[in-house]
Amino acid sequence: MDFKKLEEVFQNKGINEFEVYHVEGESVNVSTFNGEVDANTVANINEFYVRGASNGHISTVYVEKDSDDEIEYLAEKILASNSIIESDEPYIIYEGSKKYLELPIVKHDFNSYTQADLVKICQNIENYCKTKCEYVKTTEAEIEISKNKVSITNSSGLDISRYDEKAVIVLSVVIEKDGDTKNGYAYKYVENLTDIDIDYLYENAVLRTLASIGATSIQSKPYPVVFENKMACTIMSCFVNMFSADAVIKKLSPIQDKIGVRIFGDNITISDEPLSDVSPFKYTFDDEGVATSPKLVVENGILKTYLHDLRTSKMMNVEPTGNGFKFGKGAPANLTLKDSKITFEEMIKDIKEGVLITELMGTHAGVNLTSGAFNLQASGFKIVDGKVADPLTLIIVSGNILDMLNNVKAISTDAYASRHIVSGSIYVDSLNISGK
Repeated sequence: MDFKKLEEVFQNKGINEFEVYHVEGESVNVSTFNGEVDANTVANINEFYVRGASNGHISTVYVEKDSDDEIEYLAEKILASNSIIESDEPYIIYEGSKKYLELPIVKHDFNSYTQADLVKICQNIENYCKTKCEYVKTTEAEIEISKNKVSITNSSGLDISRYDEKAVIVLSVVIEKDGDTKNGYAYKYVENLTDIDIDYLYENAVLRTLASIGATSIQSKPYPVVFENKMACTIMSCFVNMFSADAVIKKLSPIQDKIGVRIFGDNITISDEPLSDVSPFKYTFDDEGVATSPKLVVENGILKTYLHDLRTSKMMNVEPTGNGFKFGKGAPANLTLKDSKITFEEMIKDIKEGVLITELMGTHAGVNLTSGAFNLQASGFKIVDGKVADPLTLIIVSGNILDMLNNVKAISTDAYASRHIVSGSIYVDSLNISGK
C-alpha cells in the first residue's frame, strides 16, 4: 500500500492524522498424528490496521488487501465510523521515541528444512516416545514456524519496523496404565531446529504424565505450596492486569493508588523485560510505536510504576512506558519475577509436608481480578521431607494474589516463559488446599 497515496487521499478527505500498522509474514505448520501427516500448510499474512482521525475522533479499519484501490474505501469507512463515535477519550498519533532498543542478531536454520524434513522430525519425536515407553498409546507432534515483520508508519513522521522469527515444537500424548488414561502435553520454543531437545519433550509430556497415574486427593488444610514454574506463570498471568494503568483508571485493579507503597513482600522484585533471554517474544517498540525498555514495576515489594499506553499516560500525565500492545492495554512485554538465587531442589528441601502444583484449571471462572482472590481446581504432587512424592488430583487451591506475594518464601532459578510472564517456581509459605 503506497503511503504517499494514502496520505494524499486522507488529507483530501479531511483526515489529517492517520497511521498504518502493517503485519506481513509467513506461518508454516506441520503435524503428525500416530506417524501420519495431519497438517502440512503454509499461510501468508498481510494485515493492515489503518487508524484515522477526524472531527476529534479516531477509529481503526482492518483490511488484508495490499492494494491502492482500497485507500478510498478506508477513508470513507473511517469517516463514517468517526461520525458516530461519542467518546471524547484522548488519542495520539505518536511521533516516535528518541531511541529504540536493538533486537539481538540470531541466525536461524529454519530455511534449511523442507516441509518433508519437518514431517520427518515430527515422526521421529513420536517414534522416540512410543519406543521408549510402552504406556504411550497415542502421539501427536507439531512444528510451527512463524516469520513476521511489523511496521508502523504515520502522519507524525514515524516509520519503524521490527522482524520476528521463531519456531515452537509441541508434543501431545495419551498414556494408559493400570486402567487409567491421561493426556500429556509439552512444548518448547527453539532458535534452531537442530536445538530440538526430544528428551525435554519426553520428560514433560510422557514421564510427568506417567508419574500422575494413580493420583489421589489430600486432607483439607493449609499447606506450604510450590507453584511449578509453568503454573507460576499461569497464576501470575491471571492477575497481570493489576499492573495495567487502564485497569487502574477503570478501578479494576487491587493496587490502584499504590505507587510508592509496599504491596508485596520485600523479597519480590518484578520487572518488564522486552528483550528477555528466556522469552521467545521480544519487542523494541509497542504497537503504538513507543520504544520499549527494561523497567522495574515492583522493587523489593514497592510498586514503582503502572504499565501505560499512550492514552493512559496522557490521562495520568506521565510518560508512556511502551506497553501499548494489541494483545492488552497496558500489558507487559515479559513481566519477570526476580529469582532468589536458589535451585528448585534447594528450595523444597526443608518442606516436610507440602503441595507442588503442576496444573491449574478454571483460571477464568476461579479468579476475581478486582479483589485478587482465586479459587482454582488443581493437581500436582505431594512434597514429603523435601522430595516430590505421590501424585495429587481433585484438590482446590485458594487464596489472594496480594497475600500470596506477601508470603513468598523463595522463587527458584528454573525460569520459564509463558503468556508474557517469566518466572521460576514460587514457594508460598501457606495456602488453603481443599481435598477430602
